[in-house]
Amino acid sequence: MAVITVSDSVKNLKGAEYVANSVKELVSGAGGGAVVKDEGGRVTVKISCPDRFKEVVRAETLDKVADVVAIYYKYDYFKTAVNLYGLTPEEKEILFTGLIAADLEDDKKYAAARLGLKEEISVDGVFNFMLIPLKRKWEDVASYLPSRFKGEQLKDFMTYLLERKSKRVYVDSGRVYDWHFRRLKRSDLLSGENIKIVREVLLSNCGEVELSGNLPERDEKYLKEYYGDKVFFSKSDR
Repeated sequence: MAVITVSDSVKNLKGAEYVANSVKELVSGAGGGAVVKDEGGRVTVKISCPDRFKEVVRAETLDKVADVVAIYYKYDYFKTAVNLYGLTPEEKEILFTGLIAADLEDDKKYAAARLGLKEEISVDGVFNFMLIPLKRKWEDVASYLPSRFKGEQLKDFMTYLLERKSKRVYVDSGRVYDWHFRRLKRSDLLSGENIKIVREVLLSNCGEVELSGNLPERDEKYLKEYYGDKVFFSKSDR
């Protein structure tokens, strides 16, 4: 069996759990596994798989670790560094999620190139020593934000971010799926359960949303507010 190890500071347990849960879905059917361990100040994810699947699993692991950097680390930075007035807690979460989504794919590519397809990855080590330009980019973004933000400004900003998006995602009874009907769980890297659906949709970088089944009132409100006529209802729900 091949073994891939991902390590991080224990304070970043959420990221380690995301990697483990995501990769576990891939390797479990082949007799592999993904185990999270607290090793005294550091958390490790031990991913095992048959040797013939090693390259596929390494690529999937790298993709999920890049998610951790581009979403979890960036979110943590904004939550700590950005002080905004004029927005509700929900609106702040939407703003932070929108800022993450705006450069998500570029940030992931940059992070993945420096993390590399390795059998051992120290996430915080790579971030602190090899991804300094990425953090400086986030600092620049934060410096452009006004100290006072209004709900109308947020709506304009979100509309601008979404206007050129074209992909469609599907929301079925609170679960979000991409156009290949794969479950999306990137919002697990963010804090809290409120408006989790709308944040998951934003992180998908989609331009259209198809809804089916029951949806929390607040999520439905924000989806309609920001996506407007790009929100569709399944025929079975009409």
